[in-house]
Amino acid sequence: MPRHFIIGTAGHIDHGKSTLVQTLTGTNPDRLPEEKDRGVTIELGFAHFSLPIPETTSETFEIGVVDVPGHADFVNNMVAGVGSIDLAIFIVAADDSWMPQSEEHLQILTYLGIQNFIVALTKADLVEDLDFVTEILADDLQGTALEGAPIVPVSAPTGYGMDELKETITQILHAAPSPRDFGQARLAVDRAFSPKGVGTVVTGTLTGGELALGAQLTAFPSGLKTHVRSIQNHSASLERAVPGMRTALNLPDLPLSAKGKKGVSRGHLLVGGAAGAASLEIDVELTRAARPIPGQKGTQRPLKSNHRIFVHHGSGRTQARVLFPEEIVLNPGDRSIAQLRFDEPIHALAGERLVIRELSGEATLAGAVVLDPHPTRRQFRSEQRQGFLMARAEAPHDLLLLLRTHLERDHFVTGMELTQSLPFSPAEIKSGLKKLTKANEIFALGDKYFTHAEYWKELLKKASKAVQDYHASHPDHVGMATDILKKHLGTAPSVAGLFDTLLGELGGKNFKISDNTICHNSHSLELPAELEAAAAEILKTLKESGLAPPLPGDLQATPSHQAAYKFLARTRQIIPLDPKVTLGSEVFQKTIDEVRSFIEKSGQATASELRQHLETSRKVIMPLLERLDRDGVTRREGDYRTLV
Repeated sequence: MPRHFIIGTAGHIDHGKSTLVQTLTGTNPDRLPEEKDRGVTIELGFAHFSLPIPETTSETFEIGVVDVPGHADFVNNMVAGVGSIDLAIFIVAADDSWMPQSEEHLQILTYLGIQNFIVALTKADLVEDLDFVTEILADDLQGTALEGAPIVPVSAPTGYGMDELKETITQILHAAPSPRDFGQARLAVDRAFSPKGVGTVVTGTLTGGELALGAQLTAFPSGLKTHVRSIQNHSASLERAVPGMRTALNLPDLPLSAKGKKGVSRGHLLVGGAAGAASLEIDVELTRAARPIPGQKGTQRPLKSNHRIFVHHGSGRTQARVLFPEEIVLNPGDRSIAQLRFDEPIHALAGERLVIRELSGEATLAGAVVLDPHPTRRQFRSEQRQGFLMARAEAPHDLLLLLRTHLERDHFVTGMELTQSLPFSPAEIKSGLKKLTKANEIFALGDKYFTHAEYWKELLKKASKAVQDYHASHPDHVGMATDILKKHLGTAPSVAGLFDTLLGELGGKNFKISDNTICHNSHSLELPAELEAAAAEILKTLKESGLAPPLPGDLQATPSHQAAYKFLARTRQIIPLDPKVTLGSEVFQKTIDEVRSFIEKSGQATASELRQHLETSRKVIMPLLERLDRDGVTRREGDYRTLV
C-alpha cells in the first residue's frame, strides 16, 4: 500500500530549486510562460515522483512536490505553498551560500512547525572546496531549525548527489508518521478554474481526512455547500483520496468567485463532514524569531496592539488586527498570547499554524499557533481567559489538555463541539473523555453532554441551596417552580437538555420533582397562623356544601381568605376544577369512588346519568368529568365514559 507525502522546496531565488525538482521528478514545475521566460518560479509549481519503501517488495512512497517561489516579490505564494508539507528540502547554492531570502524562508518554515528538513547544497560542481563550503553552511545554520539537518551536495544538471538525495528522502520519510487522518477532510485551494463543460475544478493538498466520490464539502469563507463529482491525483482518476495527496476535485455545483458573487477561489478552504463555524477572531500564541533578516527592518520593529497585519492560513491570507493582553509589545525573540481579529472569517482548528506578515508584504513578522478557534472578544484580557490560553500554550497538541481546558472554560460541551474545534477524530476524543471521566475530572451527562466535574458539583450544590432557601422563605408553598430555579442558575442550564439532566440528578438526591415543581423530601407545608381561621372556614364550607359548592370568589371575600385559598389549593386540600367550581378534597375523593362504582356496575355511563346519580348540577358534573378524564380515571368515548 503506498504512503503519500508532500515535499516542499524553499530557498533563495536562482539557487536551483526548480532545476532540482525537474531532475528529481522529470517534471518542470514552472508552468507559466512568464516563469519559463524569466527562469524564476512566480506561482506554485507541482510535480510528483515515487520512491520504493525500504524492506518492501512493491510498496512505494508517492511524493507530491511543491516548488515555491524564492524571489522576495513572490514570498506570499511561498507561504501558501508550505502549509501542509511533511518534509522541506532547503535549497542553498554552493557558489552563493546563505542569503537574506534564505533566512526568511527558514523562519516561515519554522513558524509553520515543519519538523523534517534536508539541506540540498546545489551547484556543488561550481566550487573547488566543497567541504569548506559545507562547513561554513553548517555554521550558518547553528541555532536554527536546520541545525543538524543532513546537508547533501548535489548538481542537478550533472546528476551528482541525486542518488544520495533520494536515499536521504527515503530514510526520513520511512521514519516519519503518515499524514494524520482525524476524519475531517481539509483542502486549502491553491488553484481554482472552470474548464469548458466540466464545471469548477480546484486543486490543493488534502489533509485531515479521506475524501470519497459524492462527499459533501463546505467552502469557507462563503459557507457554500458542494459535493465531489470526481477526484484526480496527478492526472489519475480515483474513487478516494487520502491525506498527503495532491488532489484535484471537480465540484460542479460550486461556482468560481466573482465580484458580487460567492464562490471559490485560491485561498479558500474546503472542509468535509460536519464542519464547525468560521470565526472573526482567534486566540493564539505569537512567536517572533530572534535572528534578524538582513535588509528587512520590519522584522526588528516592535509589534504592538492594534497593528494591522496579513495572516496566512492554508493557501489564503486575511487582513487582521493583533491584540495583546495589557500593554505588551512583542519584540524579536519574544512570545505572547494574542487575539487576531479578522476582516473576514476564517475556519481554523486548535493547534494549526499561521504566519504573520506586514501588510506591505515587506517582512515576515511572526508565527502563531491557534489556541482557541472560537473565542469571544469580551474578557480577552481577563485573568481567567489568560490562564486558559497559557495552559493551552504549554502543549497545544495534547488532546487531554485541550479537553480539560475546554471543559474548565465552557463547563458543558458535546462531542460534536469538540470534534469541530479540535484536530482529533471522534474516536480519539471519545477515548480522551473516557480517561478524564475515569479520573473524576469530568462527568458524563448521558451520551451527549460532558461537564467539568467540579463545576457540576457546584451547580448541583447551588441548585439544592436555592430550593431549600425557597422553602425557608415560602413555607406555605409546595415547592419551587422549576422555571424559577432555571432562571436562578443562570445561563448554563439553558443549553438544550441540560436542565432536565440536572433535575434528574436532584431527583435522585433527596428531592421530588412533579408538575414543574421541585421540593426537598424534608419539606413540609406550614400554614401561617394568621391564615388558620380563614382556611378552616373554607374547608368547613366546602365539606358541608358537597357537590353544590359556592363560587370560588365567595370563598375569597377577604385578603386572608384569598391567601388561605391559594395555600389549600397548593396543598391539594381543596380541588379547583375550573374558575367557577372548587370542591373539598374529601368530597372530590368520595365522588371519584362513587363514579368508579357506578360505571363498574353499568359498564359505561353518560354525563347525564352520572349527574343524576350524584344529584349534582351540570355546572359541577362537566368540569368534574373532564378532570377525571385528564387524571386517567375515566375515558370519554362519544357520549359515554368508561373506566381506564
